[in-house]
Amino acid sequence: MKRSVRIALNIISIVCVFGYLAICVWRMMAEKSDGLAVVLWIVLFVVSELTAGVFHELGHALFGLLSGLRGKLSKSSVFSLDKPLSVGLIPRTDKNLKGRMIVTSLGGLAVNLLFIAAGVLALSVPQIPVWISGIAVSNISVFIDNALPAEYKTGKTDGLVVLELIRNEPPAQVMLAVLAVHAHILNGESIETVDKNLLFNLPQIREDDASFISLTELRARYCKAVGDEENAEKYRARFEQLKAEYLD
Repeated sequence: MKRSVRIALNIISIVCVFGYLAICVWRMMAEKSDGLAVVLWIVLFVVSELTAGVFHELGHALFGLLSGLRGKLSKSSVFSLDKPLSVGLIPRTDKNLKGRMIVTSLGGLAVNLLFIAAGVLALSVPQIPVWISGIAVSNISVFIDNALPAEYKTGKTDGLVVLELIRNEPPAQVMLAVLAVHAHILNGESIETVDKNLLFNLPQIREDDASFISLTELRARYCKAVGDEENAEKYRARFEQLKAEYLD
């Protein structure tokens, strides 16, 4: 990501979070909230800080499930401080993959938005305890970081994935082809019977793209299955190189 874009995103996130915090403080002062309310607000803030990213990924998994994609949250990432959370997607069918991937990509943002809405309601409706507003703070930053189209060192934001899908850009074409191949295999087909165009008639994309790395592995498996040992070894070695450089 360009440094200027990264700085702009950070500024937007900081302004929104601190603006929301200022409103929370103002509302609690206006209501003369007692010590218990302040403690409960802090507890919800800490809970939000620890769980906003997890619930974001669970949102992908849930919306994926509803749209026919099985999502699996990476357990190792949940308890890791140096690795981003991620959800692996396994398509049950190759039908309407583009639309279902858009829905799945928006799922994480939708869940964060629900927590943000709960916080805003707590600040807006007198009947709702104002300390509930603490649950929205971290969800605001997670939502902004993932909604705007950008690419970090850890990967693409949901906003960028959706934009590429809508525009049918090369990375999206490769991703959909990889998912389609996995869908065929999941449904009991042998990889050598898969349409060859799904593996080889594709645009060139960056080698550090997760879809390209997965495609390289599938190409190795396909070549081995059809008896092309030379190309199978070439793609296998390439996959191991890419995995060591970008995934390990």
